Amino acid sequence: MHKVRSYAKGLIFSSFFALNIGLITSVSTAWADNHTPLEIVATFSVPADLVERVAGEHGNVTSLTPRGAEAHDWELTPSNFMALEDADIVFYNGFNLEQWMSQVRATLSEDVPLVELAAQADYPTLPIITGDYEGETDPHMWMDPRAAAAYVNVIAESLAEKQPAHADAFHQRAEDTVNALYALHQELTELLGTISDNQRLLITSEAAFSYFADAYGFTHNGIWGTNSETEGTPSQVMRVIDLVNTRQPKALFWESTISDRHVTAIARDTQVEIAGPLYVDSLSSDEGPAADYFALMRHNAKLLRDTLGGIQE
Repeated sequence: MHKVRSYAKGLIFSSFFALNIGLITSVSTAWADNHTPLEIVATFSVPADLVERVAGEHGNVTSLTPRGAEAHDWELTPSNFMALEDADIVFYNGFNLEQWMSQVRATLSEDVPLVELAAQADYPTLPIITGDYEGETDPHMWMDPRAAAAYVNVIAESLAEKQPAHADAFHQRAEDTVNALYALHQELTELLGTISDNQRLLITSEAAFSYFADAYGFTHNGIWGTNSETEGTPSQVMRVIDLVNTRQPKALFWESTISDRHVTAIARDTQVEIAGPLYVDSLSSDEGPAADYFALMRHNAKLLRDTLGGIQE
């Protein structure tokens, strides 16, 4: 009988101990989920910058595509795969900008949220204006600061859902960023407003400025529609040469992530100068002129104003 009682006491103690260990583990896991900084991945540097502004100290943000690289056709590296394996949440632009998203999806765990910013943003879309993908949705929405503000709201909602304990902080930082983006839009409107109507033609290599052009009253065209297609074919080049000869713009522009050789060839043939780089699909280095989103937009606007004859400060 004594042995039976001892066994029963031991069983009760063991059950009590296991229950407490389980509770402690559960509480510890919940605390870690709510207080440990999130491991956040963004597909390239522009959305990564917006995510960092909202996440603050509550997230560690990794950009898969390094600054200066082309986001459309990036090939994942070993360090990218490691970042994806550790990720708590992943943000990407979408609308087929990142042609390599199938690799990302194949690497992620099923429980890791994958947030398509452009598709979830509450902002009107525009079509790609030329090239192989003409008529499909233009993915470069962030080139209008008001669309970037819509991205920020999606980011805040997604992070708050992932880590509710810091929802208020995410939403407050998002509100501050949205206000700053609308102030930036007003600043750029005034800066670019000094360019005369007959010089408001923006010709670039990739036709990635439709949202920018729509926001600030430019006519826009590119040698090709998107960097996902074949670049600089004879028919593409001849079409732009005809356009330049007809409109006689002050300059043609090239972008930071691609070669200027096609723009240079057209400029040589039409006797029009070239200017650049403009920044679209990537931020510059920290020491460069487009170290963050706000610097990128100001750099582009000032380059256009200075080149196309706007009144300088």
